[in-house]
Amino acid sequence: MVLATDIARATHETAATTAASIHLYHEGSVIETPLAGFTGVPGVSGVAVMAPEQGVVEWFPHPDQDLRRLAALAAETARTGWRIAVLVPSARMGEAHGALRGAPVTLQPWWVDGERVRFGGPEVP
Repeated sequence: MVLATDIARATHETAATTAASIHLYHEGSVIETPLAGFTGVPGVSGVAVMAPEQGVVEWFPHPDQDLRRLAALAAETARTGWRIAVLVPSARMGEAHGALRGAPVTLQPWWVDGERVRFGGPEVP
């Protein structure tokens, strides 16, 4: 169980680990890796959660990451067959819609509710 004092400081990394746990329940192999390592672009900051059996990769950008930069990377990634979801704190959803409009991604908000990280439904930017 995560303590309330810990979850109050939830970060993109906390949300990514929570998502990885959810995916692990549904499939046998989930990979959590730095976003820069997944994309091959050193300046991209965040976490990628890969669920290979589902063909899904979820990107959890660092709060300082410019989301516009992810649009071109998403197009490249989609060409390799991955379905991409970008998960951001609910307060960044407006920014994410503007930055990723037309990109081959879905968006999902995440937020802290009591002692848990919660996820909203997917949206098309």
